[in-house]
Amino acid sequence: MASKRVGKRLSVLYPDCAGVDVGKKKHFVAVDPSRSETAVRSFDTFTDDLEDLAGWLKACGVKVVAMESTGVYWIALYEVLDRAGFDVRLVNPRATKQVSGRKSDVLDCQWIWQLMSYGLLDGAFRPCDEICELRSYVRQRARLTRDAARSVQHIQKALTEMNVQLDSVLSDIMGHTGQAILRAIVAGERDGERLASLRHSRVRADTATIARSLRGNWRAEHLFALEQALARYDFLQAQIGACEQQIATFMERVSEAQASETVTLAKPSRNQAERTLQLALTRLMGVDLTAIPTIGVETALAVASEIGPDFSRFPTCGHFCSWLNLAPATRISGGHVLPGRAPKRTNPLGQALRLAAVSARHNNSFIGAAHRSRLARLDKGRAIKATAHQLARLIYAMVTRGEAYVEKGIETFEYERRVKQLTALRRNAKRLGFELSEKPLETAA
Repeated sequence: MASKRVGKRLSVLYPDCAGVDVGKKKHFVAVDPSRSETAVRSFDTFTDDLEDLAGWLKACGVKVVAMESTGVYWIALYEVLDRAGFDVRLVNPRATKQVSGRKSDVLDCQWIWQLMSYGLLDGAFRPCDEICELRSYVRQRARLTRDAARSVQHIQKALTEMNVQLDSVLSDIMGHTGQAILRAIVAGERDGERLASLRHSRVRADTATIARSLRGNWRAEHLFALEQALARYDFLQAQIGACEQQIATFMERVSEAQASETVTLAKPSRNQAERTLQLALTRLMGVDLTAIPTIGVETALAVASEIGPDFSRFPTCGHFCSWLNLAPATRISGGHVLPGRAPKRTNPLGQALRLAAVSARHNNSFIGAAHRSRLARLDKGRAIKATAHQLARLIYAMVTRGEAYVEKGIETFEYERRVKQLTALRRNAKRLGFELSEKPLETAA
């Protein structure tokens, strides 16, 4: 007699959950119909309405709340619910994509609640409030730095339109000599010889060459554009300085809380401000991340601001590298890797590690030798990603284990590469029916 097949069904893992469809003007919330007479309610986005939403969820006995990451509209609701003691899960909109058919805000929040009740949604990573404060300062400074770079491009455009070829004789037009000349031009100076006399002694180009490059067609509209671009650059530099002061104040507060801990830096910076930041970052993270070759103070600050010292959200190093978008994408169907590129994802910390990997090409260390070896057999993009992946593994091991970085050196890399080459030679010789024996070169001669 044939046995009756019993299909495996989904079981409810979170009976006390709610789903929220986030909007700009209204939030739609769905709970289990057995917990309230009105299973779906809408709330305005004012602060008192958000507090009413949290109170209603508490009255319904809700403990877990799932919401979509819609723009920046979720931030205020997330913070209110988090302060109220809820376990808030910020989920990717791709995971909550509605099935084909009718679509409305009511159906969307019910769909999110249903998926969350069966445990089919995973929350995105968000650090604690203290680290979120530092992350906000660091990201704001990064935005201002990008805007300042655009202002430099506008300055360059105005100079080009006037045929002032200052960039042909100076490697950095915003350096000491470049800024002195630009500010003199905005102040009304047009004589090339006088402008060239502002040249710093370390500039390679001579005064005559700089004077020739400063002969332009001083049109009023181009000078006006140059003046505004330079004023915008100065304004952004002042704002960047204010952000750096906020970061320094935050790190001082962290250092005061952990002042009793003795910290030893592997590579202390010569700059006093950077050295102070190094000490504060080491106290915060528990290890000196700047001891890793190619990892500078800026990259260590990115690690501290994006994650903080708590890596418990990432069970393994593979989870950490996947979150950084440094692990190979898994796109397999029918036993074959799907063609095309994976969906584009950006991660600020992953980008910072890629920039750190670029500088490994000229680094005299084990990581530098490994990166040069990858560049010899891979294209540049893949080699940079592989080196960034190596840096991520080192950071994960140091923070989770609390161990200091130990430099292996180029000699160790060369020895390991020689062992790998000999192993490959023995394997190929055995496959061809031969046996490989080592003999010193002098004996063979």
